[in-house]
Amino acid sequence: MPTVIVNEGVAEIRRKPDHRAEQVSQAVLGTPLVVSSWRSGKTWCRVRTPDRYPGWVRAWSVEEMSRSECAAYQNGPLVEVDSMVARVREKPSARSAVLREAPLGARLRRLGRSGKWVRVLLPDGDRGYLSVKDLLLDRETFRPRRRPRDTQYLLRTAHRFLGVPYQWGGITAKGLDCSGLVQTVYSLHGVLLPRDSKDQYRWVKQRAYMGADPGDSVYGHLVFFGEPGRPVSHVGMGLSDGRYIHARGRVRINSLRPDAPDFHRELFRMYRGSGPVLFD
Repeated sequence: MPTVIVNEGVAEIRRKPDHRAEQVSQAVLGTPLVVSSWRSGKTWCRVRTPDRYPGWVRAWSVEEMSRSECAAYQNGPLVEVDSMVARVREKPSARSAVLREAPLGARLRRLGRSGKWVRVLLPDGDRGYLSVKDLLLDRETFRPRRRPRDTQYLLRTAHRFLGVPYQWGGITAKGLDCSGLVQTVYSLHGVLLPRDSKDQYRWVKQRAYMGADPGDSVYGHLVFFGEPGRPVSHVGMGLSDGRYIHARGRVRINSLRPDAPDFHRELFRMYRGSGPVLFD
């Protein structure tokens, strides 16, 4: 199947090929997408994300490539953005014109270095510069680093999003939804989870176990909520002492303990269980 790579800071993924349609997710700069069809004179394409989530993206936000071209781009030396939002600049200077925004987790082809700047290749062939301070690099050797696949570091990453506003379908520091927060945090640490909370619930239940009592919620577990008799509709990440971090209005911390000042009564009533993704 043909492939495209996201060529803007964020590509909106919509349920239908229409700007008025619901935004169901997003994909960040440098993400490869598999195309199944085109619509309206190739102004929209139906795609699947790396986690196989389907939707429609506007053609202006992606660059079409053959499979071999996409593989060459992805398999070359890459750099990954570690700032919440970085800017790709035309020249190696903070005063230079901005070519693109690059959200946390964006991965781009590395071409070389100029002082404290790394030269990158954008999917459409444009070349620009990212500041080393915005990248997941060792500042001394300039070698790529990896985020540890460890609960403590995952939750540190989740805390970086505190205060970010809620946005249905969002996955970046400019706005995200509850399952977008969870999926993005885990993806940054090399774990690919399903996109939606109901599917994340099913994923955990199939691979681990699910504690049914709020007192079973422990550090690092995913915590799920939903109206009785209906699919799970909300998810957070468990912290210590019954607290959890989640996106509801904004990314915030609440508690499952009725005596806690940050207790959320409505969600407590909707509690459906919690379970681990990682086994540290």
